[in-house]
Amino acid sequence: MYKPRFKVLIFANTLWFINNFKIPLLDQLRQNNYEVDIIYLRLGPKISDSQKNYLISNSSSINSFSKYIFKYLINLIKFRKTHKPLILFSFTIGPIFLSLMPPFFKIKRFATLEGLGRVFSSRILFYRILKRIIQIFYKFIFKKFYKGIFVLNYSDYAYLLENKIASISKLFIIPGTGINSEIYNPKTLYKKRLEIGLINKDNQKILNDKLFITFMGRLTSDKGFYRFLAAITYLINDNKYKDLRFRVVAPKSDLDCLDFDLKKFLIKNNVQIEEYSTNPINFYANSNIIVIPSTYGEGLSRVALEAGFLGVPIAAVQNRGLTSLFIDGILGETTTDTEPYGISMLIKKILDNYDEYSKLPENTFKNLCRKYDNEVSASSVVNVVESIVKLNQ
Repeated sequence: MYKPRFKVLIFANTLWFINNFKIPLLDQLRQNNYEVDIIYLRLGPKISDSQKNYLISNSSSINSFSKYIFKYLINLIKFRKTHKPLILFSFTIGPIFLSLMPPFFKIKRFATLEGLGRVFSSRILFYRILKRIIQIFYKFIFKKFYKGIFVLNYSDYAYLLENKIASISKLFIIPGTGINSEIYNPKTLYKKRLEIGLINKDNQKILNDKLFITFMGRLTSDKGFYRFLAAITYLINDNKYKDLRFRVVAPKSDLDCLDFDLKKFLIKNNVQIEEYSTNPINFYANSNIIVIPSTYGEGLSRVALEAGFLGVPIAAVQNRGLTSLFIDGILGETTTDTEPYGISMLIKKILDNYDEYSKLPENTFKNLCRKYDNEVSASSVVNVVESIVKLNQ
């Protein structure tokens, strides 16, 4: 008979986040004989019925935070107690803060910082003040209440140590949210491009004149949207590059709020606007370069990981959530210059030498899989938790 050793609570801002990025972790936990409960603050972007059914079948319960507290209080009144030790995984600032509430007392807590975020990267005075408050709060709760803190890159790891926010014995680096290498790989990219007529069947050359230079992300300043616009304006005004095709891919909520003048500018300059979907392979297949001009405090850029596994070259501003990926062999170039000229120069360099950037070596792909594949990411978390739990039993 199935008798789980532990009950694990997965606590995130949105159910969408858990569905899109934490399914491999749920699967790995169940394989290791854990019982999983899901708690979320809000639903987030819509997920399909089949996706929701998969979450339900892979967890013992799914509750909004308010329902979870109500359920906890009812159980307390009835004097019902669980005999299984509890473990909590908190993702991002909100759930980490809320983990101090009574429903989470006497639970072994683990935090995952999916990036330090806008608060830690913005130069705006309000965020700088808020950063100091959060630093003090993190330092207190990580010391008193948390067994382990996971980060996604070595820069965040160093930052937490330098600022004495967490002790080195509690810090662990995990390889991002994981990538499904069975879907994201150079063979998939080739098949998709062949299917939609973007590869010359005679000489197997990519038809670059049909591809887009793509920005994919939130339409905000710290994600580099406006720097991207300025960079492509510079390129459009250069006769050598005036025929390039550009595209902006963003969430529907951002596109709906796009300023009328900006939208008019994009249309006038033949910049294609598309709504982001949860199956972005087509966006990558139609792109010859992915531009990531972000200064946001990324943990490990999901767009860079996906493009990197497929073998689509990236032009990026150096960022704590990107540097390690380029060291590990993803295609493209980075710059420390956050100005539009720096970004446009990267695009020019890649275009002018595209043959050098158009093929991901097999050994590089295997190296990326060894470090960032779904199974590697999920297993690294579970292995750390198991070792800590055994020490504290």
